[in-house]
Amino acid sequence: MTATAAPRLVIFGASNTVSDLFDCALANGLLPAKVVLHLPESSGARDIPLAARIAALKGLCELPHVEMLDDFQPGADELYLLGPTTPTRANLAAELARRFGLRYHTLVHPTAYVSPLAQLGQGVFVGANSVIGPGARLGDHVFVNRGVTIGHDTHIGPFSRIQPGANLGGLSRIGSGVTIAIGATLLERLVIGNGAFVGAGAVATEDVPDGVLVLGIPAKFKKAL
Repeated sequence: MTATAAPRLVIFGASNTVSDLFDCALANGLLPAKVVLHLPESSGARDIPLAARIAALKGLCELPHVEMLDDFQPGADELYLLGPTTPTRANLAAELARRFGLRYHTLVHPTAYVSPLAQLGQGVFVGANSVIGPGARLGDHVFVNRGVTIGHDTHIGPFSRIQPGANLGGLSRIGSGVTIAIGATLLERLVIGNGAFVGAGAVATEDVPDGVLVLGIPAKFKKAL
């Protein structure tokens, strides 16, 4: 009997979270086959280069190939996912739609719990030990990092990112391109505007307007973005 090849995951763009995507792919029996860069890599002093992240896979799987977007052509048996987590990845998704019209894979870590009553859009990532409650709705390309709790009936717009350890109360409405930073808490029934940023460890007790940064306990306006 011939063994069935693992589905091949193609990641567009790279960031420091690409190792989370590699990890989740392996945990789901997928092969991280390719990283397609739309921009030249730019690593800060405390970043880990993509080459080092790929090298860490040695012995676990065939190492992913790296190529530029202009050289990419879709292939058979490929699954697609966006790599960057910043809200500007909406621009990358638009370019990929213009060139290729791709559909995206929804990648959920096996240790996460997603209620069967929740709805996840295409390209959503849900990291290890996160919980998505019943009635929750996550738009396309929402990135949910490790150890996040999203309460019942909370809706999150496309391209938003929820960072590790954040807790979102139920019946809330989170806009598009929103960042909920590490360890932040949102009480229930809140509205968080498009492009807003709730800072690390903040506790949001009231609605947050579009395009502002809020910090502190309770979270207060810091600046417009």
